Amino acid sequence: MVVSGTTVPLVLSIKDQGRCGSCCAFAFISLIEFQYAIQLKKSASLSEQQMVDCSYKDGGCNGGYFTNTFDYFKNNNYQVNGGPYYPYRAVQGNCGFRSNGAGGVIFGRLGYWNAVTNSDTAAANIQQALVDYGVIYVGIYVGSDTDKRISSIFDNYKTGIIQISECLTSVEQLNHAVVIVGYGVDSTTGLPYWKVRNTWGTSWGEGGYFKIQRGVNMCGIETEGFFIARPA
Repeated sequence: MVVSGTTVPLVLSIKDQGRCGSCCAFAFISLIEFQYAIQLKKSASLSEQQMVDCSYKDGGCNGGYFTNTFDYFKNNNYQVNGGPYYPYRAVQGNCGFRSNGAGGVIFGRLGYWNAVTNSDTAAANIQQALVDYGVIYVGIYVGSDTDKRISSIFDNYKTGIIQISECLTSVEQLNHAVVIVGYGVDSTTGLPYWKVRNTWGTSWGEGGYFKIQRGVNMCGIETEGFFIARPA
């Protein structure tokens, strides 16, 4: 199953963060692009580079955290420039946000919530939030220079459902931000999975997406799950 509203044209094609550690900016912009789509019923490519350059609490190409990026977005009066006007460069530079023109979007007031309020019900909570609010920003552990067993699995992933024994799960260990766009059950194995949007280009994985086992906090994917919506 893929949650209604996460298919073309409402969600743009897979993007590629390159050699800049800007996954947090890409995952955040995916949520903002989804908000644009559900509010206006059309798609728009918005600027990840703006978040890399301007979200001063984050680390540019050295990573970031959802709440820091949202704080910048809120303090910037919920404004994001269009991607073509503030294009991605895969390096951090000076903030070049333009409040007038620049293909920008000014959103009404938005808020964020963490769908995971209880670790025992995390998968069910994320699944319900997908249905109610749309795509979910999550962190996962994808290995490291000192944990090449796991990084090799992610780097070389082509298809199937990721299942990794002894994969790290605590919030401090999560080192890659991605977006859950749907869920399902494998028709052959009966294994439940999340369908996840990555930012490593379309030649990686299943056209830029991957599946990972659902319901067991595989690689920390159910540790936190942020969504953006209009406050009630």
